[in-house]
Amino acid sequence: MLEEPSLTPDSLFIAGDWGTTHLRLYLCRVQGVKPIHLLATQMGPGVGQIGDDFERIFFDLVAAWIEEYGVMPVILSGMVGSNVGWKRSPYIDCPVRPEQIIAGRTAFRSRDLEFSLIHGLRAQNPFGSIDLMRGEELQLLGWMAAVGASDVTRVVALPGTHNKWALIKGDTIETFITSVTGEVYSLLQEHSVLITSAAGSAFSSEVFLQGVEIAKKLGPGQLLQALFSVRSGQVEGQLSALDASCYLSGLLIGSDIIGSLGAMERYTGPISVVDVIGDAPLSDRYQRAMGALGVVAELCDATQIAMSGYRLIYQSLYADG
Repeated sequence: MLEEPSLTPDSLFIAGDWGTTHLRLYLCRVQGVKPIHLLATQMGPGVGQIGDDFERIFFDLVAAWIEEYGVMPVILSGMVGSNVGWKRSPYIDCPVRPEQIIAGRTAFRSRDLEFSLIHGLRAQNPFGSIDLMRGEELQLLGWMAAVGASDVTRVVALPGTHNKWALIKGDTIETFITSVTGEVYSLLQEHSVLITSAAGSAFSSEVFLQGVEIAKKLGPGQLLQALFSVRSGQVEGQLSALDASCYLSGLLIGSDIIGSLGAMERYTGPISVVDVIGDAPLSDRYQRAMGALGVVAELCDATQIAMSGYRLIYQSLYADG
């Protein structure tokens, strides 16, 4: 039986996605050309929940890793590099290629660890406004590495609190657009008269697709008028209180897809296939909604995609020399 190769400090690093609502940390092992091996994970609070206590929270979460394996580099992406984050890192202007993302980092040291904060991206979106992303650029980097060199133009959706829709031409991120779908859903769910009781744990695909169908029928700019149907449907007995959340989700996600793809089609013409990178339950909803709207959604494993991106940056910093 082959012996497990010993771990050395230069084969280990900590990767982290520190977003607005969540912190996800990964203890990563790199060996040759093999895929990254995740030795352990940790979850913590997002940037929007912790004030200025970044250092303590980070080191509390990784204390056991450092005690067992010693000092190792840290690569962080997401809102941790924003103006409300730990250290501010700049944005790279689109169009942008993978090598620019790999090279874009803000470095600092804390408690003997070397940190690299990945720079965000900035673009003029299809509406002529300035758009920003932090964290999703790492996933797009991993996605481009996974699909390889290509001359094909693709749209990649990254659903979350603030959804990103990115236009990729070959090996270049041309532009992107942000939809605040997740945040609006949360606000309406928790702080509006539209939802009259706590959401049930069961997801109803049928009711969700009813919401998508309403979104399909809307004209431009009519989402605000359609939202009240979440309330009126309950009052008139057409929606149960438990189903109202599914209906609201379908209405918002359907509107997001139609509006975002419509904006991207100004550059590409009709879009029939979209790659989706996100957590499984939310990606599944986007796949269902796109299917109802005549678009094929190809789901990607978000963790594997992210690990591909972190690996490229780690190799550039610590393995290429």
